[in-house]
Amino acid sequence: MFSHIHPLILPLGFFFFINSFIGVVGNAIMLICFFKNKRLRSPCHILISLTCISDLLHLCAQFVYCVHLFGNMTSSQAQCFYMLIIPLYGVGASGPLILAMGIDRLIAVKLPTKYRLFQQEPKHYIFGQLVFPIVYTLVLLYYGFHYRIVDDKLQIACAVPLALMGTPFQFFTYSSALIYFLVVIVYGIVYYLLKSNQASARFKSVFRSIMVTVGFVLFGWVTTTLTNTLSYEITDVAFTAQLMQMYAGITVNFAAASNVFIFYAINSEYREVIKALFGCKSKANTPAFEASSTMVTVSSTSQIQKRKLTMASIN
Repeated sequence: MFSHIHPLILPLGFFFFINSFIGVVGNAIMLICFFKNKRLRSPCHILISLTCISDLLHLCAQFVYCVHLFGNMTSSQAQCFYMLIIPLYGVGASGPLILAMGIDRLIAVKLPTKYRLFQQEPKHYIFGQLVFPIVYTLVLLYYGFHYRIVDDKLQIACAVPLALMGTPFQFFTYSSALIYFLVVIVYGIVYYLLKSNQASARFKSVFRSIMVTVGFVLFGWVTTTLTNTLSYEITDVAFTAQLMQMYAGITVNFAAASNVFIFYAINSEYREVIKALFGCKSKANTPAFEASSTMVTVSSTSQIQKRKLTMASIN
């Protein structure tokens, strides 16, 4: 039945199909949560939702690969690039969006007053955060278009590494390494600041969810980047290098599919919304019902004053 598939590639096909199906459904659930609950419309949650969209698009690329693999189909490299041009938006934007989320959390911790002002008029703030992801993705796509191979004699089973074959994929690999180096620095600073500052339970819950997600992604991209880089040094055989790159993509694809599971397990806000989507009862006393995802601290003196005013109004 699968005699036309190389034995080393067959397991990849099954993994990518199952993982992508779960990931697309999971990221779609995250987006439904965003649209269903008004409390998830803050700049931070907008960036989280955009990251889920980019991961969803990335995972959709694997369906094209599975059709080629199991259907014993091939296409030219240029045709592969055109077929995956929309998923490549997600591939390119994912890292910069994770960096943008880290910068967002850094501003929220370091400049909470200004961040609350950004929440009141989020359009310009979100646009500013999206400048780098948009520019980076367009540059990546330009490289992919410029270096596409239009020779129909070169037939491939279309996949992400092959859609950016050669110089574009090297640019993507090395630039991703730089982006995730900055991600480590930014998130490390935010973690340090949170250790020395008081923050609302909701803020910590959101950041903890993001941190775990970023941890999965970082592990995926470190292994992928190292493998992709070494593949050009280890072998001159194109098939062997491409096989290494595709197996290295397992960790990244797994991370892209894990968003809903991480946020459900760690973030009570998303957990309650997801439960409500499936008809489960939610608890009204969870951190999901706190004021905001900014650095909110409530002093005991203000609470006492409120109690006194209440008692005075009763008397």
